[in-house]
Amino acid sequence: MKKLLQIGLSAVLWLCPLFIMAQQIEVSGRVLSDGDKAPLPGVNVSVKGTTIGTQTNADGRYQLRVASTTAVLVFSYIGYETRELTVGNRTTIDVNMASDSRQLNEVVVTALGISRAKKDLGYATQGVAAEEILQNRQPNVVNALQGKVAGVTITNTGGAPGQGARILIRGINSLDVSRDNQPLFVVDGILLDNSTSTLGSGAELRGVSNRAADINPDDIETINILKGGAATALYGLRGANGVVVITTKSGKSGAFRTNFSSTYGVENVNKFPEVQDKYTIGFSGVYNPQDFFPSWGPTVQDAIKIDPTHPQKLYNHFRDAYQTGHQYQNNLSFSGGTDKVTFLSSIGHLRHEGVIPFTNFSKLSVRLNTNVKLSDKFSIGSTLNYINSGGDRYNADRFNESLSYWSPRYNIEDFLKPDGTQNTYGNGNPIYGAYTNKLRDNVNRLVGGLNFVYSPLKWLSFSYRAGLDTYSEGRKRTAPGPTGLAGERVFEDNARGFVYQYDTDFRAITSTFTASASTKIGQNLNTTVRLGHDLYDRRIRSFGAEGNELTVYDYFDLRNAKTITPIQSAEDYRLMGVFGELTLDYKDFLFLTLTGRNDVTSSLRAPNNSFFYPSASLSYIFSQQLKLPEAISMGKFRVSYAQIGKDAAPYSTVTGYASYTNLPSGLTGFTRGSLLGDPNLRPEFTDTFEAGLEMAFLNNRFGLDLTYYNSVSRDQIIAVDVSSATGYVRAAINSGSMRNRGIELILRATPVRAGKLNWDVNLNFSANRNKILSLREGLTEINYASQFGYASSTVTMRLVPGFAYGNLYGRSYQRYYATPAEANASPVLDRDRPIVIGANGFPVINTTQKILGNSQPDWIGGVNSNLRYGNFTLTTLFDARVGQDRYNQMGNFFSAFGIAKYTEDRNTTKVFEGVLADGTPNTKAVWLGQGVGPDGVNYGIGFYRNVHRGVSENFIEDASWVRLRSVGLTYNLPASLFRTAIVKNASVSVTGNNLALWTKYTGYDPETSSFNAGSNVDGFTGFTYPAVRSFLFTLNVGF
Repeated sequence: MKKLLQIGLSAVLWLCPLFIMAQQIEVSGRVLSDGDKAPLPGVNVSVKGTTIGTQTNADGRYQLRVASTTAVLVFSYIGYETRELTVGNRTTIDVNMASDSRQLNEVVVTALGISRAKKDLGYATQGVAAEEILQNRQPNVVNALQGKVAGVTITNTGGAPGQGARILIRGINSLDVSRDNQPLFVVDGILLDNSTSTLGSGAELRGVSNRAADINPDDIETINILKGGAATALYGLRGANGVVVITTKSGKSGAFRTNFSSTYGVENVNKFPEVQDKYTIGFSGVYNPQDFFPSWGPTVQDAIKIDPTHPQKLYNHFRDAYQTGHQYQNNLSFSGGTDKVTFLSSIGHLRHEGVIPFTNFSKLSVRLNTNVKLSDKFSIGSTLNYINSGGDRYNADRFNESLSYWSPRYNIEDFLKPDGTQNTYGNGNPIYGAYTNKLRDNVNRLVGGLNFVYSPLKWLSFSYRAGLDTYSEGRKRTAPGPTGLAGERVFEDNARGFVYQYDTDFRAITSTFTASASTKIGQNLNTTVRLGHDLYDRRIRSFGAEGNELTVYDYFDLRNAKTITPIQSAEDYRLMGVFGELTLDYKDFLFLTLTGRNDVTSSLRAPNNSFFYPSASLSYIFSQQLKLPEAISMGKFRVSYAQIGKDAAPYSTVTGYASYTNLPSGLTGFTRGSLLGDPNLRPEFTDTFEAGLEMAFLNNRFGLDLTYYNSVSRDQIIAVDVSSATGYVRAAINSGSMRNRGIELILRATPVRAGKLNWDVNLNFSANRNKILSLREGLTEINYASQFGYASSTVTMRLVPGFAYGNLYGRSYQRYYATPAEANASPVLDRDRPIVIGANGFPVINTTQKILGNSQPDWIGGVNSNLRYGNFTLTTLFDARVGQDRYNQMGNFFSAFGIAKYTEDRNTTKVFEGVLADGTPNTKAVWLGQGVGPDGVNYGIGFYRNVHRGVSENFIEDASWVRLRSVGLTYNLPASLFRTAIVKNASVSVTGNNLALWTKYTGYDPETSSFNAGSNVDGFTGFTYPAVRSFLFTLNVGF
């Protein structure tokens, strides 16, 4: 069926354009600055209403073809007024462009797909154009936004093919770690699911995709980020975390156009941890080639004396286990149309092979967008996107944990015996694990919509949009059982073999009706009123069967499993809303927008299921009214207030039943569910305030956008642990409040505009401060996440009133205080105080957990530069995340197993800096090694296993970073090469991603995460799928 659908869609794409071919006229000319008559390079010259266009060269000259003498050429350039000229009978058209002193006519897509002039808006919004989206050729559109938008934190959870990415706007705003804090995604008016499903055993650690990754970045025209409550008010509670509004490319009337791009890339791990290369396998300095402990043996030189087969130097298995990855991207699009019908169709394919062996991801995307103008009053638009995606995924957490157990005495790449079984000295080989223990997913998705616009009168219009987002996702996890061959060593995770199969069906329908009326009151006041209704209906069905103990070791069929465990879930959710908006425009410099919305949700009970919330925003363009210095091109002040509601997770108000899974085979039963629901749950409400200033200087050569915001969420709905005496595990309650406040700064500049040379720079900076204001009465803290550490060094994350979200708690070295009262005065570790040294000469461990760091950054920023010289364009993107901490679980294992570079001092004597219990300096020398030291004292398992590995403080690290995110060089082939050819334009480019990283963090790239993209737990990044450095080569050809 899928093959037939693909063939059918391809046929439609090829046949649609045949009716729009037309004879063409060649037009050329030169574009000059109106003031100094200097040539303007890089001016966009396009045929109005079509996709035909070009840019002027270094001498300001251009050349293109038009369909007829009635064609209108549009000349646009940043900082200059746009000009439109009809071709007529001319073949040479020279243009002088005047500086634009205001540049206030930029139009952006806002809530519910409403296009408004940016000057009207009383709230912050930021757009990203197609060129910026494709700048670093990221397959996941979320990653394509990294470093480009103020107030937006994007985390690429790892470098796995198809791995999910997480996006947050203005921080975490929910106390419930299980609730989605990511923004709503809207594509061409259709609500797009961006969940990250972890259905299936071990799926949460296998780099599964967030569903927005299904979008083909090459299909996107613009992305607009709506940040605050006033910006998202019309979306209601669905927009409580912000909204990402995506507009895809559409067809233009005129000549038929074809565009093809192809990208090939290679990638490698961008940062490895530093490992010791002095000590080999064994324990307490004793060599044992089959020992579990990989690196507590003797030195390599001493081992060779015992075992001549020992290699002359240790392998670096952390590097050897990874391979070079590859990317292949191909995109083909067609567009064209008439004055009545336009279309754009595209086919995109991605193949990505990862740096962990046997991991891969593929994606096929087919799109068809059409617009039909039936009359001057009635038009129809449609969009249809089919996506097939999936691949082989492996547990990167387990891969790196197994690497920590593997001894560098052995070649990890030699993982397979001739008989196909695992080749190992004893511990499991992670490459064999990736080879045999697989999770393969396959997603078939259809996103489509219809939009009807009817304007019976000039001042009145009606629009209706219906959208569908539906997909089926199949997952199959398999591992072979024992073969029974002599000498076989079974990979531990494979057990006796298994086959697990899971299927999820998702369907969401959106329906939105809007009526708009505009009128003018008197000479100076323009008004627009909008009233509307929308409906969102979601249905999810999941089913799975887990078969264990295979009879035939490599026959992956549920009928071959000795035991089968079924799993099943279902969820229905519906939201209905009515809304209204009033906009007032006074003399084109003062704009007021008022909105109100009432939502009715299925996840709360009446009367709490229906709730209303308002917003108001004001935009004052003072440069239109006040006399300002000539250097100031534009000035605007904006302010807004909004209240946004938020409902509960489905079924939080009910106490149901769940299947009882511990009955003997053949028996079924049900028991009380784990969640204690509350029928009186109230909706959450978030009050947001925002103020901003926008300025432009020197004919828009320089610009500034500064925003301050304050957001307080109250009556938050969370699930908390309850006593087992209640008969439940968790309870849903209204509990507490949280605040986010911060600033956002955007600076843009064109420092150079001279002849062939043009340089544009954009900088964004943002800082968010989060605080938990309160929890429910009687509740002092909520533990919401933890990650294991050896010797009781497990790190936890807690919500505590008066402190920020993201605090990391763990054991530390005890600090010296004069009195116990001083020591217990603050839960925050004071690292400046001296460490207490025990009578044995080693630091004393404080077993009471302290706050050792916080996962939220103090500030984030990015600098994007675009330098053009003639036909060459050089782009660079730097971004930074400063003031964040992470628990490095891999560092804890490195200490426990003697892998870290610093453990090479294990056989030395040291005096630890610190003070004794009485405050006097420590002077006692101790041996760091295992067993009996030079002083005759038995030190047992040594400092690193006795003390160091048990102190969380050693592994909560400063994970701040600055990186050269991408560098790209593009060469546009001269237009003169294509005057008579079928090819209209062509370019070649090379792009490097993650080229440089500056960080103190000792593990893999600290941007990666131990949790999936949908998780709010962001404090752990140890055993992750490493980030990659990639080099990509792209050819782009237009016909």
